[in-house]
Amino acid sequence: MRPVQRTETKTLQQELLEIEPKRDFLHELCGCGMYAEITQTSDGFFLGRAHGDCGFNVFLGKPSEVALKRAQGYLERLSNVNREKALDLLDSVGLLRIIPR
Repeated sequence: MRPVQRTETKTLQQELLEIEPKRDFLHELCGCGMYAEITQTSDGFFLGRAHGDCGFNVFLGKPSEVALKRAQGYLERLSNVNREKALDLLDSVGLLRIIPR
């Protein structure tokens, strides 16, 4: 795996896609996945809103432990600026607590 060149001018989405081009759980949460938005239900499940749709109509379930560990690894590889952006984003929607530390 080649190291990712980090510059402070890259957006969170650009840097995340350079770290891992295949879209994953963290990509969806940060807005560079296949869904326009992701939300979490009160019982911990995730729903997706497709682009052009008017509601959260795609049931995504819960992320596996493996997906959460991958998300943790992606967070660790982000630049400090974009890591803080990602953590703030996850915290603002109540999802920070599910990512292992």
